[in-house]
Amino acid sequence: MQDPDPRVLARAREGDLAAFEDIVRLYQADVFRFAWHLMRDRTAAEDVTQDAFIRAFRFLRSYRGDSPFSSWIMRIVRNCAMDTLRKQKSQIARHQDEHLRAGSIADPVARAELDAALRAITPDHREPFLLIEVFGLSYAEAADVLGIRVGTVKSRMHRARQALCRALADDEQEEAR
Repeated sequence: MQDPDPRVLARAREGDLAAFEDIVRLYQADVFRFAWHLMRDRTAAEDVTQDAFIRAFRFLRSYRGDSPFSSWIMRIVRNCAMDTLRKQKSQIARHQDEHLRAGSIADPVARAELDAALRAITPDHREPFLLIEVFGLSYAEAADVLGIRVGTVKSRMHRARQALCRALADDEQEEAR
């Protein structure tokens, strides 16, 4: 990914909508593709893409240039996607709670065990685990999203899997008692 022309970026930072439109055109395909990889749903990826560009426009003046613009915009995409996923998770949890209270025959035991096991993992380990195992990102893609090295992602994945296995085994032992 290339960074925008510094003159176009400077004009966009000063509020020039035409310059910002040039930036949107430059990054739109990559931003959408990244959002799609995070969301795995076209409509959600479109919403995340739109939210990311709105946020980028709103906070463009705060871009200091410490990192490449492409990294800055992709970090915004990631944050928008994570916000959306948190909202979806909250809505799903409320929906499931409503069904359970309504006498649904769904057995929530397996889901509760998995949710508890995921909560037992530290956020540093949970995030790469979700990106890779749930969202299907590669180790390299997860490393880019998280701003860490691929080796760090691999070690965190290893620790996450170990922690999940321990948490699930502990649940099984408690049930056996």
